[in-house]
Amino acid sequence: MILVGRADEEELLNLVGEKKGSIVSYFGYVRAENEGKRVKGMVCTENPDARKIMEEIEEELRSRFPIENVILYHSVGELKVGDLLAAVIISTVHRREGFEACRMGIDLIKEREPVSRKEF
Repeated sequence: MILVGRADEEELLNLVGEKKGSIVSYFGYVRAENEGKRVKGMVCTENPDARKIMEEIEEELRSRFPIENVILYHSVGELKVGDLLAAVIISTVHRREGFEACRMGIDLIKEREPVSRKEF
């Protein structure tokens, strides 16, 4: 499942569905400092191909791991320090695959940048 917009952790976790083994999640937040500079907030803008990029990431995760469910999320709009920025939630029967898929999911989101970020 791909979500680009605004949601909180509870909303995202409620979308997992039936729980059949393990749920591994990553929640990333706007931090107060980046590369030695103070950050007050961030503006995130959805790129025209954001959903396509996220769908490709989901397909890649599903092809590599035995996933029951996957949720890939990125916030858009103006965010302040401490706001939820991105999330990956993976439901699998076994935890090892869940951890591996979750890490790969957030790494691919950061690498492929479906959402442009500008800190202020």
